[in-house]
Amino acid sequence: MFADYDLQQNHVALRNGLPTEIRETLLESTRSQWLHHPRISGKAGFFMSIHRNLLDGAAQLKQALEQLLDTPDSEVTDRMKGINLLPFSEQLIGFAHHHHEIEDHAYFPQFARLYPQLNRGLALLDGDHKVLDAALEDTQKAIRNLGIIKPERDRMAALFKGAEALNSILDRHIWDEEEVIIPVLLKHG
Repeated sequence: MFADYDLQQNHVALRNGLPTEIRETLLESTRSQWLHHPRISGKAGFFMSIHRNLLDGAAQLKQALEQLLDTPDSEVTDRMKGINLLPFSEQLIGFAHHHHEIEDHAYFPQFARLYPQLNRGLALLDGDHKVLDAALEDTQKAIRNLGIIKPERDRMAALFKGAEALNSILDRHIWDEEEVIIPVLLKHG
């Protein structure tokens, strides 16, 4: 675990990018070079595609909740059934958890062996995963507790704020994670 993860410059919900000390350890490669790299269609492109799917899913969840908030009380129950909120959120959350498990147990240890200088960055990303997993679990619990028969407005509003926060930390995490891992995947994969 990242020892000082909760400091503003390190925590995924508070930081504005990778800390300088981590940025200095990254393999040399810029985002503008990635799309033209001969190995972009391999694992690097696959990871970026998964990340886009996670971002798109989180944005769709937020949008669905926003639409629910704009729906008249008399139509909310039907609207919730129509958008399949619980199954959609469970699929998104399961997908995110599975992706993090693969990274944490397969890719990150391998990258740490290949490039020990990335250990601090990988530990930061692992800290992000713990924060994201907690946010995903909170979101799923809130959706389950929302109530299908008569959802409460204040719960929907709180859930929407949680979805906004989830989108924000997911966006920050994915951007930073790609800065750390995509150059490695382009080199080896």
